[in-house]
Amino acid sequence: MDLPAAPVCPECGFRVFNRRYPKCESCGAILPETLVYSATERHALRVADEERELERARHERPSDSILPPAEEHPLLSAMLDLAE
Repeated sequence: MDLPAAPVCPECGFRVFNRRYPKCESCGAILPETLVYSATERHALRVADEERELERARHERPSDSILPPAEEHPLLSAMLDLAE
């Protein structure tokens, strides 16, 4: 399987790791438009990142109750006993 060559800065030859950033991370040269994502591509990537983050947060969300049951929390248990 042939993988495409990683893009490199034409000024210094440094590998371009972040195609969202328009400058070389090593020498600071402006990268050619062909190496960096367009505004439309960056927007699509940002939207996809936000959607993944929301989905991850949905899966990590604790149950509706943020407190443990009273029998597992001594202070709540004592307050409930006083209220009876």
